[in-house]
Amino acid sequence: MDSEPRGTDSEPRGAALLRAVEVMDALRAADGDAWTHQQSHASLARYLLEETHEVLEVIDDPAAHAPGALADELGDLLFQILFHARIGHEEDPAWDVGDVARSFIAKMERRNPHIFSSHREQALRDRGDVEEIIAQWHAVKAAERRASGDRPRGWADGIPARLPALQTAAKIVHRARSDGQLEQLLASADRASAAADAERWGGDLGRELLDLVVAAEARDDDPETALRTLLARLRQHGSDGPGGPTA
Repeated sequence: MDSEPRGTDSEPRGAALLRAVEVMDALRAADGDAWTHQQSHASLARYLLEETHEVLEVIDDPAAHAPGALADELGDLLFQILFHARIGHEEDPAWDVGDVARSFIAKMERRNPHIFSSHREQALRDRGDVEEIIAQWHAVKAAERRASGDRPRGWADGIPARLPALQTAAKIVHRARSDGQLEQLLASADRASAAADAERWGGDLGRELLDLVVAAEARDDDPETALRTLLARLRQHGSDGPGGPTA
């Protein structure tokens, strides 16, 4: 991939983001790009997924890509974010990239009181304890749900249906363990894998895979990343096998 121009030292950090918003506005303007005019949130969904996977590909195997590749791929992902925000500007009620940024800022400030609170020195017992920071994040998030009147969450509530199965399982296991309900989760998995139709859909294999996810979560490993990285290495070194170069 060709490297795009980089900013200069004299350019304020983040200044290019304002220009990116202007570029998106110009593309979507009445006299702008015809293809851009035809797009909607739904039609852009596949591009958002594609660009996300291209970012992951660079992260998984940086040595196989040119310097600056991650910045370039993140730029493509930024285009998707700006595009959705620009479409939102045309909706009723309207929202735009400013609302996206304000949502991000508010969430980070609420969930990181040890950094942003006026009483930040009292927020944590040990500011270097990552486990305490994570627990604080989940506590604030739970308080937000209670304040909004949300019902108590289930293990899979709020997890996107399109998320890969291993990643979904990791999130469910982490949530169950954090809530002290891991044994209940595993008992439910035992019942599901022993159902009358379990042989048809591979219930025993699914149960074994869940155990692997539990083991990975216990040592703070992401099974999705581990398997994806292994497959990337196999693609990269496919010619090392006894069969010679892969097709």
